[in-house]
Amino acid sequence: MKVIRRVKRGETGASLVEFAILMPLLLLLLFGIVEFAWAFGQTLDVRHGAREGARLAAVDYGSGNPGLITGPGGICSRMDLASGQTVTITSTDLSSPTDGIGVADEVSVAVDAPLDQLTGFFSGLLPPALNSTVSIRIEQPPTWSNGALSC
Repeated sequence: MKVIRRVKRGETGASLVEFAILMPLLLLLLFGIVEFAWAFGQTLDVRHGAREGARLAAVDYGSGNPGLITGPGGICSRMDLASGQTVTITSTDLSSPTDGIGVADEVSVAVDAPLDQLTGFFSGLLPPALNSTVSIRIEQPPTWSNGALSC
């Protein structure tokens, strides 16, 4: 038994026209999902870098600012971002202003990084830069000083 499909006259290109109308919308949806997931991953990386940096500053990892930030095992090596990050360390003397920064005072680590987009279609919806700041109490006497360094 043969099945014969009859196509009405004038409907031969209807599916092609429907495909042409829907395909840009489907591609926009697909690229949007990928772009926002990529941006979310970078946001998590910046937040992770600030958390790790605050922890490293609290336990006085490395020696001085360059060791803490750009040294082996420092803040920059713990982030997956390509480049352009700026790490700022700011300490606050909570105990007494005369004895300098020491144990039980507070350190804040801020990480700022440009958002790297894959497609650029959603540049108006996404922020141009990502930033995160974490504050923590100092556990070891610091050898670093306040300042900002780039990775």
